[in-house]
Amino acid sequence: MLADADLPLVTEYQLYHRVRPLLATGQYSGERILRLPAYWSQPQHRAMIRTLEKRRVLAPDEDFKAGVWRVVQAAIAPTAEEAICLVDPFAYISHLSAMQRYGVTDRSPEALHVTTPARTLWTHMRDVQMAEDYEDEPAQSLLPQLSRIGIREQVRRRRVIIHESKHPAEPAPIAGSVSRIATIGRVFVDMLDQPLLCGGIRHVLDCYDRHAAQWLDEIVAAVDTTDSPIVKVRAGYILDEMLGLLHPDINGWTRCAQRGGSRKLDSQAPYGQVFSEKWMIALNA
Repeated sequence: MLADADLPLVTEYQLYHRVRPLLATGQYSGERILRLPAYWSQPQHRAMIRTLEKRRVLAPDEDFKAGVWRVVQAAIAPTAEEAICLVDPFAYISHLSAMQRYGVTDRSPEALHVTTPARTLWTHMRDVQMAEDYEDEPAQSLLPQLSRIGIREQVRRRRVIIHESKHPAEPAPIAGSVSRIATIGRVFVDMLDQPLLCGGIRHVLDCYDRHAAQWLDEIVAAVDTTDSPIVKVRAGYILDEMLGLLHPDINGWTRCAQRGGSRKLDSQAPYGQVFSEKWMIALNA
């Protein structure tokens, strides 16, 4: 089954869900399975993994702290981003790495930037996922659990930076890959929310100058959905005053402008002497 699926990596949870159809039907590829257990719980599942390790079908993947196995004879070797997205069902490529993927930066980040939900949110999302996956299963607590697996600082010999977010994106799949990525609109939002992770504010402004017109509808839709007033104000100033781009929704963000506030285009720099009266933000970049 592993060979036919051509899976390069599996976790305990993923492997169980691959095995479930065999247990339900009692056959594989039209052939009956002998000595099929009446019930398959976590102890039987772990015994199966140990057997597969002894037979050198599976081997622990050392790029992860525990709970991940390489399929030894898999025909493909996953990249760092594919391996992480296989292991963490909620992780996705973000920040400067996502900018590179979309072609909105000319920089090649040394490290791979990946975002995953903050721990409490990750746990909630896990519970929702397990409730859906185990909807028809009795004694769910005895079955393999979806676990948050530790990722080392290097995966497939590439340095990895993991960001935890209380407001993660709803990532999009990458065609021809098991990887996921923040949508292009969300990437432009992250540039304004966390510019230091996207090459710095000056590089962010350059990326907006070069590419915002092409992605204007996506950017505006993503900014509209963010809860961050400072992102709306920064985006409003850049799209409206700096670039002169027209969109009916941009002016609505002026309600987030705050007179006498402490908002800056570059949060890391002094205020300077230039301000936008419309957007009430210091133009210090």
